[in-house]
Amino acid sequence: MTNSIGVVTISDDFDNSDHIIELLNDDGSVWNSINLYDDWKPIEVFIIIGFHPDYFLFEIKCKSKLDKYYQVVVNEETGLTKRLLISSKLKLQTWEEYVLDVFSIGFDSSKTSIFEEIEGEILPQQPPKNQTFVPKEIKGEWMRIIWTDSNYPTDDSINYSGWIKWKEENKISIWLYHMA
Repeated sequence: MTNSIGVVTISDDFDNSDHIIELLNDDGSVWNSINLYDDWKPIEVFIIIGFHPDYFLFEIKCKSKLDKYYQVVVNEETGLTKRLLISSKLKLQTWEEYVLDVFSIGFDSSKTSIFEEIEGEILPQQPPKNQTFVPKEIKGEWMRIIWTDSNYPTDDSINYSGWIKWKEENKISIWLYHMA
């Protein structure tokens, strides 16, 4: 989260006819092209937040938004940046929007407790381990999560709710699960 404005992901309005994502050098030349329909051939220096082309999962840290481009981090280890042309097939999400958009989250229950409310009392009975937690709301460093006694919370299930700290000192302190 440090030194970034959010995450660039594939847009909800993604047009399947144009399935190429081009990462550009500062001079506008193509550094690398990603075809979301082809078999992925790994690039050694390409280490981003989330990438799984079979599921159209493309999540890359955005450092800034320029007139026509996003400046993105293509290597989380070295900080190498490239550009992505702003288009309708991509969207920029704030960190809060991005975190709320995942399938589920996890956390180390030995370090993170679930509270009844923000800055409130710890829930008297914490959920069992290996529970599926779904993020529902964010207020600053706090996230409201829900869970159920069955596999996955739905609108029809009896759900439990509580608050956890999802970030500390501008770092995400939970695990994000993008797929079931």
